This record gives sequence, structure tokens and C-alpha cells, in this order.
Amino acid sequence: MKQIKHLTLLLSLICLVLFIAGCGKKQPNEAPQELTVGILSDTFIWKQLVQDAQEKNISISLKKYPNSNALNKALAAKEIDIAGSQTISAFDQSVKENNLNNLVAVASSYWAPMGLYSEKYTKITQLKSGDTIALPKDPTDLGRALVMLNEAKLIKLSKEFDGIGSLDKITSNTKKLTFDLIDVDTIKTPLKNYEAVILPNESALKYHLDIYKDALTIEVVVPKPYVSILATRTDNQTDKTVRQFIAISQSKKMIDYVSTHAKNGEQIVKIPIEGLLNYHDSYTEKLEQPSGL
Repeated sequence: MKQIKHLTLLLSLICLVLFIAGCGKKQPNEAPQELTVGILSDTFIWKQLVQDAQEKNISISLKKYPNSNALNKALAAKEIDIAGSQTISAFDQSVKENNLNNLVAVASSYWAPMGLYSEKYTKITQLKSGDTIALPKDPTDLGRALVMLNEAKLIKLSKEFDGIGSLDKITSNTKKLTFDLIDVDTIKTPLKNYEAVILPNESALKYHLDIYKDALTIEVVVPKPYVSILATRTDNQTDKTVRQFIAISQSKKMIDYVSTHAKNGEQIVKIPIEGLLNYHDSYTEKLEQPSGL
């Protein structure tokens, strides 16, 4: 009888241990957590994030929007759970313009460098008086382009420059360059129409430009205002699945993947979001993380 009791107790303990061990593992039939992520550009980064999230039993649906305003309005309306593909400065501008006070930036994401391209010249020093440079007319991208021209010493900007593009913020233009504002995604052959053109990363890829080979100059160190971020609603920022997605997006696996597969200088930026919030202090302030270009 004692042997039977001991055997019964032993079997019970074994079952308990197996049950506890099983609780820590994903069950084969466990339903995946679902997230809808709004994006502006369908880059290789997002495709890889979908795969990595799937391994953690998170099902990601990507929904593309034409601009930051449409993206953030969709987030505020709960059409999506997370908004990506936009810089911290573009996000802040959109929130301010549309009074979207229920939105918050929750994590740094990635950076994709902007470049100055030309079919006519191979060096930036070849630009001459009277040449016309096309700049993106989007206010945030225009501000970013002006910062790059300022750093290339082609122009000087007003000390009051706040990052939002405006040609009247140029205080010095010694080469007497002319600037045209264009919609960089609708002009078929911008390089044929101008001596040079500044293009955001995604637009450069669209025109089959290689930032390593074709750019006259680029952003050489990661600028705080132009790091892409992940945003969500204030009532959703502590959601477990949202936090898991953030962790996946900044994982070593993701950092290594982007470093290996970057098509045009893209890289994951992993810093606390608080490190980006003071970008207003200086639009030429840089992150410590080098671009690697």
C-alpha cells in the first residue's frame, strides 16, 4: 500500500512539473497577438519585422499611408495600433498641426540618410554660381535638406531656424545657388532637370540611386530630428504586445540584419526615446551613434 501511495505521489509530482514547464512555452494552438502598423514606405525593414514578430507569435498587418498627417490621424482614430516610418520632427509637426494630443512617441526606430545627387557633377565642389538645386517641398524634408546644405557649407542658416523648411531662413548663399521646391515623388526625372537634387532615402531608391556611389554629399552622422520613431496612443503605450513589438524592432537580431542588408545606408537606432525629445535644442545636434558611411 505504501508503495502505491509513493508511486501515486511521484506521478503527481511529475505531472505538476510537466504542467509548470508547459505553461512557459507557447502552445501550438495559441492564437497570435495582432497588431496593425501604419507605415509610409514599404522598406525591407518592415518586411523583416513582420517575420521576426511572427516568430514571437505576433501577427503584424502593415497599412500604408501617403503622408504623416494621414498616418497619425489613422492612429488617433484607432485604425492602427502603431505608426512608423516618420521622423520625430515630422511626427511632432503633424501632432501640432492636427491637434492630435492623444499620440505619443514611444521608441526610436531607424535612420535613412538623405543625399545630394547630380548627373552633371561628381563632386560637390563643382557646383557653380547660378546652379539650381531641387529641394523637397515637404516642410520637414525641406528643413532637413537645408540643414544638410548648411553643413556642406553651401549656405548658412538663421540662428532662429527651427527645423521646418523655409527658404527665407537662408542668411548666406555665397555661390548664389537657386533653389526649386519639388514633389520628389512625382517628377519622373529630377536629375535631368536640375544641376543637383536633394532626395530622401526612399525617393533615391525609387530612382535607383546608390547613396554610396552617386551622392555628392550625405548626412554623415545621425541627426536627432530625423530619426524615425514608433508612435502610439497614450492609452496604448504600456500595452504588452506593443512593448514586445518595440523590443523586437530594436533587438540585436534586427540590428544585425539591417546592418547586413541595408540598401542605402539605413540603420537601426536604439536609444531611449527621451534621448530624442530634446532635438529642438539644436537642429545640427547629432547622436553619438555614427552613421557607418
